[in-house]
Amino acid sequence: MNSLRGVHLVAGLLGLIAFVLTGQYMELAFSHLNGMPDAPRLMFRSAHIYTLYGALLNLVLGSYFRPLLGRTARRMQMIGSLAVLIVPVLLLVSFFAESHNNPLSRPVAVIGIYLSLAGCGLHWFASIASHKEPVVS
Repeated sequence: MNSLRGVHLVAGLLGLIAFVLTGQYMELAFSHLNGMPDAPRLMFRSAHIYTLYGALLNLVLGSYFRPLLGRTARRMQMIGSLAVLIVPVLLLVSFFAESHNNPLSRPVAVIGIYLSLAGCGLHWFASIASHKEPVVS
């Protein structure tokens, strides 16, 4: 369980690299979106910021992660961590697959955002449950 801290930190660092690379992609492939119509430019920029969001979420969680006491709390923590670890992948897929969408929809990004909500919520509930559950070694 302690290795989850390292996994979150690695996912966060890889996400930061992806953030920088998506910025470079917009610069090189689209001249930093100059002259692009407003809607597609907004889609690219928001997806770019979403990659940063997923990275920072994992970096913060990895910075403070500690295995909780109690079986229920640890299970919630594990499921929450898995949800948060998937978020940067989904948001990166959204950057490349959904930035050119004509109807301006982001179904993959929406899943990633809801997973981040679920993952953070599970970590919060796990911290509450760990204080109420009897300690079992």
